[in-house]
Amino acid sequence: MVTNFLIVRLTASFTHHRSTPIQLGSLLQHKHNAFLLFFSSFTSGTSSDSELDGNQHKGDNFTVPYLINSCGVSPKLARKLSKKVNLKTPNGPNSVLDLLNNYGFDKTHLAKLVEKHPMVLVANAENTLLPKLKFFRSIGVSNTDMPKILLCNHVLLVSSLENYLIPRYEILRSVLRDDQEVVRALKNAPFGFTYGSFINSLVPNIKVLRQSGVPQASVSYLMIHSGAVVYSKHSRFVEAVNTAKEIGFNPLRISFINAIEMHLSRSKAVRESRFEVYEKWGWNGEMALQVFRKFPYVMKLPEETFTKKMSFLVKDMGWLSEDIAEYPQVLAYNLEKRIIPRFSVIKILKSKGLLEKNVHFSKIICVTEKLFLEKFVINYQKDLPFLPDFYNSLTNQQNVV
Repeated sequence: MVTNFLIVRLTASFTHHRSTPIQLGSLLQHKHNAFLLFFSSFTSGTSSDSELDGNQHKGDNFTVPYLINSCGVSPKLARKLSKKVNLKTPNGPNSVLDLLNNYGFDKTHLAKLVEKHPMVLVANAENTLLPKLKFFRSIGVSNTDMPKILLCNHVLLVSSLENYLIPRYEILRSVLRDDQEVVRALKNAPFGFTYGSFINSLVPNIKVLRQSGVPQASVSYLMIHSGAVVYSKHSRFVEAVNTAKEIGFNPLRISFINAIEMHLSRSKAVRESRFEVYEKWGWNGEMALQVFRKFPYVMKLPEETFTKKMSFLVKDMGWLSEDIAEYPQVLAYNLEKRIIPRFSVIKILKSKGLLEKNVHFSKIICVTEKLFLEKFVINYQKDLPFLPDFYNSLTNQQNVV
């Protein structure tokens, strides 16, 4: 079955296979529960160091040295892991290590994987691990990404390929535009691929987005950049979508997706506390909503970070908080590495009488580095030869005005 899959790519879709989700639902739930029971047997129970030293497995005369010398783990960790895996000969473990090495795992990766999942060393390299590695390779997972994905979620190595991984891939592939997007989504949310509810959350949540007119580009953006959000409980996801509409977000724009993410990733108490902070800076309710509509990620800024940036812009630079509400994107930039260095240059130019006209802060902060250097640094280098070095020193250090 796996061989056939590798030859004939899976391209299931909601439109052409409406019965698939229902069929897969019971199947995936059954297999998932069975897997959790199977996996827990490898990870349950811990022992103190004295117990580990006094009650070693009979095979520890080989296991512990092998874990240290071949897998690169510490002696202390090797003794702990030897209570979970008992190795008799190097043949099987060597086959596993060699196989993983061929798929991008270096010594550091192998040590981390063995620490998280020591039972991988007794897996059948040819029949159990290789088909799964080939599968991930077939959908575009590179040797660079393979260790990252599997170290983030080594459960993928012990999940059934035919009954679990492939069916989930089929659903995910039907949500996204191509395998490249599938791989990116898998990299950014590997736990969602294993633990997320595809039938009760992912499928109905995507359906709600499409019924709301959200374009495929935005769906892909959400899956790739905020994949965990898509696995939220369906009722909460619907609430987030409706709230975004009520606030005034346009489903055709990417900000609609950002608003949904902010609603689901921040509790009601946190959202309310943020608006209280905004009020302290003169933003009333409507103004705060306007800021949120223009720049939903403002909600991600910790209160301390938001306060520091507003304090510098309003108190130190003299900008009106109402003006910042018109261009809240300025708050997205790093205070020490971008905002302070650039405004420091502007302050010098003004003090020397070289910059007579007021320049809107958005044209100082929101422009590219190249444009800023050309317009405000290189352009005045003849009058102020020290300016380039001064600016570089500020961007490389956390100086203040």
